[in-house]
Amino acid sequence: MPKFYFQLLDRDGVGATETGYEFASIEAAKAEARRVLAEMAAEGLPAEPLNMLSVELFDESRRPLAEIRLILEEIVVKR
Repeated sequence: MPKFYFQLLDRDGVGATETGYEFASIEAAKAEARRVLAEMAAEGLPAEPLNMLSVELFDESRRPLAEIRLILEEIVVKR
């Protein structure tokens, strides 16, 4: 099975995973990235200045394959 690597971006900055994880397919690896992003959001929503949480997915050669993002957008209604 191919190995995939993850890089996380949260309120504390960027954290790269040095451990490769084996998944049967890129779709399975993307599903895991979504699950990880949901766990990150459960620990707290994104904050300024980025207002974003992100999980980047890389292949065995560390080439980027996909990025899954959660963006918090505040819309102010003017009265």
